[in-house]
Amino acid sequence: MLTNLMKKTILLSIIIALFGCEKTSDPVGTNPVQDKVYLQGLMSAWYLWNDELPSIDIDDYSTQDEMLLALRNEQDKWSLIQSKADYDAYYGSGQVTSGDEGAHGIYMNYISEQDLYIRFSYPGSKAYEAGLRRGTRIKSINGLQVSDANSDQINSSLGKNLKGVENTFEITIPSITKYVDGEKVEVSAQRDTTITIAKEELIIQPVLLSEVIELPDGKKVGHLVFKSFIETAEEALANAFAEFKSEGVTELVLDLRYNGGGRVNIASQIAGYVLPSSASGKELFKYQHNPLQSAEYDESQNVELMPSNLNLERIFIFGEGGTASSSELVINSLKPYMDVQLLGQNTYGKPVGSYAFVNESNNAYVYSIISLRILNANGEGNYFDGLPVDQLVEDNVMYDWGDVNEPMLYQALYKIEHGTYDLPVIASARMNEVNLEHKNKAFKKAEPKEEIFNTIMMLKK
Repeated sequence: MLTNLMKKTILLSIIIALFGCEKTSDPVGTNPVQDKVYLQGLMSAWYLWNDELPSIDIDDYSTQDEMLLALRNEQDKWSLIQSKADYDAYYGSGQVTSGDEGAHGIYMNYISEQDLYIRFSYPGSKAYEAGLRRGTRIKSINGLQVSDANSDQINSSLGKNLKGVENTFEITIPSITKYVDGEKVEVSAQRDTTITIAKEELIIQPVLLSEVIELPDGKKVGHLVFKSFIETAEEALANAFAEFKSEGVTELVLDLRYNGGGRVNIASQIAGYVLPSSASGKELFKYQHNPLQSAEYDESQNVELMPSNLNLERIFIFGEGGTASSSELVINSLKPYMDVQLLGQNTYGKPVGSYAFVNESNNAYVYSIISLRILNANGEGNYFDGLPVDQLVEDNVMYDWGDVNEPMLYQALYKIEHGTYDLPVIASARMNEVNLEHKNKAFKKAEPKEEIFNTIMMLKK
């Protein structure tokens, strides 16, 4: 069985904060040869596919990173090695910059070659407060017209990732429509403006939006946009669900778009907030390890209801290709006990997890090695191709969070009101205004620490 200390540090994530895609220099005091020896022993003992490891000579690899790539199973896209300092900063406080580093914390999408929109930003940041929020269209940066530039030129125009570096954005902030006294009302009009903001220390906010929506029939719907399963999410979730409980929420919309996961204990808490009381004490999920570790470490996590439990029979969850790991764990673990309506696009597909091992000889690196499978109470969990949606809906970045006309939120609220989805689901009027041939072309600002797909479960020494 896992010790209580180990349980507190369980993580399951595909998102790790790193400096770009390059390997950082070896921390002072590390020994590359010893690191490779440690990695080889670790893989033999803990790797989920340890019986399929190739026979290699560690001297054939100049770095432990190269060696890990040679050892990884073809199904494994996630095992990696990273600085322990970066790991601790991200999962402890959500900090993705340090020292003199600075960022705007904005993530963008092209929906055509000339239309660049904010996908999301973090509440509390200068960018967010100035209007660079989801749905905002960026027309120019420092005088460079988006219509005349490619993504590399856009990135270059933003300057160095240092605190105090300023950028000027010409933007269009979208209108927002809400329910007011049972009627849809445009509460904020579209407007054009120009803003200048400086890069700053970036701290991730795990909850991007929490609100209660009152429908025309008086039914109250909790709406939570949840971005990261990090330590600071515990308090944010407690506050959100306390409000939902006090407001008499009877339906919940949980938006997990772009959420690559994190701490498993946070996933368990979400389940404890939403599951029906009849699930209390029953198995939520279970771990399966390789034959060397299964006898000691295979175990189940049971449902523990939280103080603000909503006792729901149904939940609406939004997902897409960036919805992964702990997010998928939540979706899969709820299914045996309640009606889970998944809207959007199929999720990423990562039904395995890893432990974050630390070599005590130098305490410099975290080795995130795939070490286990995770199954729900029905024994289901082989979703390497992603979890399929119940209702396919466009992820439209032209609307801000909480706009009741945003396609996914619109469909969920329509289903709650009318009992069916508003079919057929088509691109919204706003999306039809642009060239759909190029819709959803991925673009993300190159912040000093990129988000990449990976998996972490537990800090082990």
